[in-house]
Amino acid sequence: MKQVRVGVVGVGIMGSSHAQRFEKGEIKGAALAAICDIDPAVRAKWSGRVPVFASAGELIAAKAVDAVVVATPHYFHTTIGIAALKAGLHVLVEKPISVHKADCER
Repeated sequence: MKQVRVGVVGVGIMGSSHAQRFEKGEIKGAALAAICDIDPAVRAKWSGRVPVFASAGELIAAKAVDAVVVATPHYFHTTIGIAALKAGLHVLVEKPISVHKADCER
């Protein structure tokens, strides 16, 4: 089975938990391939372990991942999730998927 290269967007409390589990190989068939966070201090913690990006757009454009876990503040979920889907990536969004019903339907 091919390893799915996963990028975690937003490496705060939940995102760091996801990233660590992927990094440790706890998720069969998936490996941490990149992280993205707007905070330079967070990026510095991961630098040298995996490629790091300052924005979701940069991570998506790099084509370094097959899937993303979106663990940003909820008001960013819709735009990041849709951008990743349009780029052909698999997407897992932390709850809630979006703030408004109309955004969920998009």
